[in-house]
Amino acid sequence: MEELLLRYDKEDENKRRFKSEPIELPRMMARQNLIYEYKNYTPKYGWMMMRDKLEELDKQGKLYFTKNGKPRRKNFLDEYSGSEADNIWLDITPVGQNQSEIIGYPTQKPEALLERIIKMATNEGDTVLDCFMGGGTTIAVADKLKRKWIGIDQSVHAVSVSEMRLNMQQGKAIGKTQDMFATPFVKKLYKYDYDMLRYKDAFQFETWIVEQFGGVANTKQRGDLGLDGYIKQPNLAGFENLQGLRTPIQVKRSDNIGRNVIDNFKSACERFDKLAYEKNKAENKPVGFIIAFSFGKGAVQEVARLKNDEKVIIKLLTVEEIVPIAKKPNLRVEMEAPQPPKGGETPEGVTINFVATAESEVGIEFFSWDFHYNGVDFTPEIMLDKAGKQSHQFKAGHHKIAVKVVDGEGLENVEVIDLKINGVVQRS
Repeated sequence: MEELLLRYDKEDENKRRFKSEPIELPRMMARQNLIYEYKNYTPKYGWMMMRDKLEELDKQGKLYFTKNGKPRRKNFLDEYSGSEADNIWLDITPVGQNQSEIIGYPTQKPEALLERIIKMATNEGDTVLDCFMGGGTTIAVADKLKRKWIGIDQSVHAVSVSEMRLNMQQGKAIGKTQDMFATPFVKKLYKYDYDMLRYKDAFQFETWIVEQFGGVANTKQRGDLGLDGYIKQPNLAGFENLQGLRTPIQVKRSDNIGRNVIDNFKSACERFDKLAYEKNKAENKPVGFIIAFSFGKGAVQEVARLKNDEKVIIKLLTVEEIVPIAKKPNLRVEMEAPQPPKGGETPEGVTINFVATAESEVGIEFFSWDFHYNGVDFTPEIMLDKAGKQSHQFKAGHHKIAVKVVDGEGLENVEVIDLKINGVVQRS
């Protein structure tokens, strides 16, 4: 208490003890829009708040003015609860002593450390940026604390580990109830898996690829003339009151698109935004864009004919021209299961050895193991396995084991093993 009184070393007219703290920004955080005069004092690099907030503090009697007229914030002792954090934090348990947090990432930090820092520096709804994401502790804690977040890392190892960690945290782990209010997140990689894009939900793919192309996705899906989005154009002179001309986009989540698609799309473009259609045609610009995995000979020939005979340009774009595509790694998992002794399995169960091997042109980063796979959510018990070798003990019954491999570009593959143990071990 004596040390606390030394810190709260001032008293106001009502004998309330307080300490004063700066409310102007340091040079490294200078903000031009926060430089303004208040009661004959103008900070060099700006205030920490907008004028209305500063005025509110003044009305509440929470401003202290130094001899030279510089305002500082009053922090009252009687409004203080808890104990102040010192420069040395000895009350945070290291990761190695908190087994429940360990994910195996070499530079992992305790969640309590990041929780304290994030609470000190942000409020709910603020955005936390971690440019060196590592094992994802910062963004995982930010997500728990209802902050928005952006995580960046050059290592696909880090990105994949962080994704699995967030999936588990948001309620998909074993024995947890899924958090229906958890904010969805998107993982962006340098390259994308062809199979994942080609066979994912059609509407999700259409929305995603339109946005990757820089367009606005159509969310109505009705009365849209079969179009999936559009590119905004600047308004023509004399038509400034319009919301902007729109060049349509159609997405086909398939290969070898035929000529009939071109014919139907041309008609849809004319009806969708006639002014934009005529403007683009007159300026020898595309009247619309079709995105697909590949185009057949008939489609390519019809696009050429429209350009030569009717001066109508339709731009054909493959998905790979918009986002880089690669093949996911090959994966195979073998197992060695000693048969239980005569009379059935031992009370402790059967220990099975697994060996995972994988191949990728860019190399393999790591394997992850889920020994209680529910058929939907991958929630690894072993998150970072460089060797691909694991042993696990199973009791009698039916078991699903999922093994995931991540390659050097962040692409993944999963193999699921069905096991039946009832005196003997059977792999379905």
